[in-house]
Amino acid sequence: MQTAQPAADAMLSALMTVGRLMRQRQAEDQLDPGIFWLLKTIAHKGPLRISDLAAAVHLDVSTVSRHVAQVERTGLIARTPDPVDGRAQLVGITDDGQQVLDQAFQRRRDLLESALAGWEPDDIAEFERLLGKFVSGVNSQTSKDPS
Repeated sequence: MQTAQPAADAMLSALMTVGRLMRQRQAEDQLDPGIFWLLKTIAHKGPLRISDLAAAVHLDVSTVSRHVAQVERTGLIARTPDPVDGRAQLVGITDDGQQVLDQAFQRRRDLLESALAGWEPDDIAEFERLLGKFVSGVNSQTSKDPS
């Protein structure tokens, strides 16, 4: 019986390479890579309290507070009162922030589309199918109760 270790090692290397490329600053990016993921999280999850944002990005509140203050000065995010608790504030993406984020995503999408440019449509469809199956398998492993 053949082991999956060589395939897992190859996938690990490939995923790390692609992940690094997606995280690094692309040509014409206005965003620091760390800020890119912060904006992405805010845009995806909607306005959040800083503590909820910190939990979502797996960083401590003080680190996220510093990043939020930095990004807020650029006008890409803004604070608003929390309608549920007027003492708290929510951090949301501004129209300018959404535009900058959309452009950053488009550059990354362009990079991936270039990598697939020479592929046959059937190969792309099969890759998409297998990638979906792989991600589903990884998600099922990470959602299992460890107890």
